[in-house]
Amino acid sequence: MKSLIFLVLFGAAYLIPSAAQAATKDGLIRNTWYTMTLNGHIRFGYYNERVELKKGRLYFQSHVWKKEEDFINEEQLGAYSENNPNLTPLFFNFHSTYRATELNVDGTVQDGKLLQVKIRKGPQELPVIKRSIGQNTIFAQFFPIWLEKKLPDLKKGKSSGFYAVIEDNLDLNFAPIAGRAKLEKPDKFANDTKTYKVSVLFQDLPSTWWIEDSGVAVRIEMAGGGTVAERTTQEKAQQFLK
Repeated sequence: MKSLIFLVLFGAAYLIPSAAQAATKDGLIRNTWYTMTLNGHIRFGYYNERVELKKGRLYFQSHVWKKEEDFINEEQLGAYSENNPNLTPLFFNFHSTYRATELNVDGTVQDGKLLQVKIRKGPQELPVIKRSIGQNTIFAQFFPIWLEKKLPDLKKGKSSGFYAVIEDNLDLNFAPIAGRAKLEKPDKFANDTKTYKVSVLFQDLPSTWWIEDSGVAVRIEMAGGGTVAERTTQEKAQQFLK
């Protein structure tokens, strides 16, 4: 389940500044844990997301544990962006283990325009990938923050588009993928949890997000495969696959 782990907002009749928007001093912005299920009952995995401000830059880190073929496989991603309205991408590192195989991906963006990616799969170094990206392109990991910043437009009934580079998808050759987010009418769950209901279309995959004022997702439903992510405590998440 990718770092699209993919996101964001609902609230009251007034706008409360988000944690990411309000952050001006270095430090932790958020630290959230989620469980993942398939088809409503299969315990698939859990993950942790941390957002920090480091030396004036936004740092988004995710750590995912997934149960696949009776193995617990891990994925870790750390990504930096400028703390500006465009979330200008800077660099990222992705690391995963599948049984005994390791994958390392390092991406760097020069002047917000040229992405260069180095990949090591096991002992093998793959050819360096270079790709031009547009101004409206973000790292997929930052989608929750991007969506949070778009709340004012969403509240006015406008849908917002974006392009995102998925940091772990080698098959796409790191081409920016178009996406779109739209604020929907609140349903019972949104009313009960005081969240925004947001529909997202990314990589032709629709999903629905229920998000708090702070920009933190409470629940995410992915269409098709039936994957559901739900916010929980660290203790419950770490016990989820046991």
